[in-house]
Amino acid sequence: MKKVLILAALGLGFAYFASIPAQAEPKPYTVHNGNRVDADTYKGFALYRNWCARCHGTFGQGLAGPDLTVSLNKITYEEFMTTVAEGKAGQLGMMPAWKANTTVMQGRDNIYSYLKARADGALDAVKPEKTQ
Repeated sequence: MKKVLILAALGLGFAYFASIPAQAEPKPYTVHNGNRVDADTYKGFALYRNWCARCHGTFGQGLAGPDLTVSLNKITYEEFMTTVAEGKAGQLGMMPAWKANTTVMQGRDNIYSYLKARADGALDAVKPEKTQ
């Protein structure tokens, strides 16, 4: 009976995770006038500030967690998406898995767009504004 419950819970968990869409490739970002970004990139900034900044710094520059403006030029989009979902053990600590957080999972493409704009140098360490 215990095995059946565990298998059922795992099946529901995998079904839930599989139902959260992820892009096949990263969304492009747009930056104008130094800090004006498209709506999706701005959403990514807002989600990043709410869920990620406490470990990775206000603008992704690193804090307890690594500098994401460097990391995003070393890992693939797929590795980023997997790390957000599954977490990762690091040399000094570990990043938690966010797969149970629907808000983060649904917005991780936007978070990637924001961080990629920072990593590419298209967006400085400033609070972006949403392009109207």
